[in-house]
Amino acid sequence: MPRTDIAMERKLETLLPQINRDHSAFAPRFSLQVVGGEAQNIGAITPAQLPYYFKLATAKYENADAKMGAAFCLGRLSWAMLRPLAGYALNEFWFAGTDLAAFELSMREVPWQKQGESGVFQAIDIALDGNGAVWHERSADPYTIADFATQIEALFAPLVEMHHQQSGLARPALWRLVGDSLATSLLIQGENFGCLKHAISIGEQILQRKGTKLYSKQSNFIEVKLPERPEISEWFRKRGGCCRYYTADGGEYCSTCVLRDEDSMIERLQNHLRSKYLGEEAA
Repeated sequence: MPRTDIAMERKLETLLPQINRDHSAFAPRFSLQVVGGEAQNIGAITPAQLPYYFKLATAKYENADAKMGAAFCLGRLSWAMLRPLAGYALNEFWFAGTDLAAFELSMREVPWQKQGESGVFQAIDIALDGNGAVWHERSADPYTIADFATQIEALFAPLVEMHHQQSGLARPALWRLVGDSLATSLLIQGENFGCLKHAISIGEQILQRKGTKLYSKQSNFIEVKLPERPEISEWFRKRGGCCRYYTADGGEYCSTCVLRDEDSMIERLQNHLRSKYLGEEAA
């Protein structure tokens, strides 16, 4: 891959603080310089290593099977990798290709406490060798968006295949998880950069394009409002895939799970908004 020119590299570096802006310690962090050492080169992950990452992703659930492990693992990894790429795309810097070997992941321990329980969450941080990736600076026309989607498919194809072979989870199910991560990434970065509708438009063009690996007829975006306070609203991703959390002991369908009916999804999201914005007033 050709070296990223110095001017482009500086532009990408300038956007990094906003790309990484997230108030949660659990959110992935991104850098444009690989660190080596204990970091794992993603292109060097072998099939024999994947069960370890499956267990790491589902460490909280003792009875998680390989399919749930694969869903959690690919979901978290794709979210960590696509979150920065979505942020750059919204600023008209489009990822145009590189090998998986240009990416590395590092695990970061984040302590947590909730409802009397505590533990340590393994957050994923991603580094990309900026000298190995190709970027295009251009506006968001249909051709550019389609090429961006093609590059994402090429990047994740080896990971999807490896996860399929090690878990038995169907390839289309795994691709839907990648699509869900892209949708979430666009929403988060759309909020970060104040261009939410633009981000949703890009997501719709990618996820609703038939004949592609990222296509999912269930994937969509939905705005949820509080009926008693309609000025309180948020956009959410409607999942096309399933993380299989419901298969664990005590598990259930996630709030935006593709297996959950829309009425119960909206009810749960409205309750989330009440808790987030109204707090004690809602109680």
